[in-house]
Amino acid sequence: MKHTLLALCSLTLATSSLAQNAEDFDPLGEHLNLPKQIRVMVEYIEVPLPELTKLLAEPRKSANDGDLRETVGKLVEAGTAKHQETQFIIARSGETATTEGILEYIYPKEYEPSEVPNEISSNQDTGQAMEIAKMVATPPTPTAFETRNTGSTLEIQPTIGADDKTIDLRLAPELVEHIRNEIWSEWNGVHGKAPIQMPLFSSARINTGLTLINGQYCLAGTTSMKGEDGKPDHQRKLLFSVRADILTAGL
Repeated sequence: MKHTLLALCSLTLATSSLAQNAEDFDPLGEHLNLPKQIRVMVEYIEVPLPELTKLLAEPRKSANDGDLRETVGKLVEAGTAKHQETQFIIARSGETATTEGILEYIYPKEYEPSEVPNEISSNQDTGQAMEIAKMVATPPTPTAFETRNTGSTLEIQPTIGADDKTIDLRLAPELVEHIRNEIWSEWNGVHGKAPIQMPLFSSARINTGLTLINGQYCLAGTTSMKGEDGKPDHQRKLLFSVRADILTAGL
């Protein structure tokens, strides 16, 4: 009886294995003809300069940075490093795709200077005429505006290689923050203040091209993080980690 049960179990397992293999078997190569697309993920990870230097201290020959990404993940879990942003987007081979989470910051770019009328008709004395001139003086007037996107933007252009494993990738990830407005010129009139201000932005971005293997990580580059004053803090680095996966539609 025991031998019979064992035989039945073995037969069931063998049948299941054969069925699974039959499902995976593709004698006509139909999977090769299914459309493919690429999912690109970019992680923005803040890492202290000493940790980053230690991470990249050893010379490397392989472009597969999976082990380095694992080490960075442990730094994140320990609280030494910090995820600032993660973005991913899917694109077809050879096409450009963009994802963004932004706030449009619109600000005056050009101004007309303040003006006082050339002639002022008044029967008052000079002192009172000067006060009237101040009343009708116009402050600096914005004449042109510009829009700056603040937030995160990722643009990619991936191309699948002939071997269906390599991916040539152009990418441009960017983080932009509005720090503050700086006053370039003061104007005080009887109706109030109208200073000329210009915004100060902080940006962290790379623009590069990579050759990746399907599913592998690559540490694509670093920039300096901003400090509390908005200036680059060279002791804190922003690491751009990239992974691209080839996805087959219809499987």
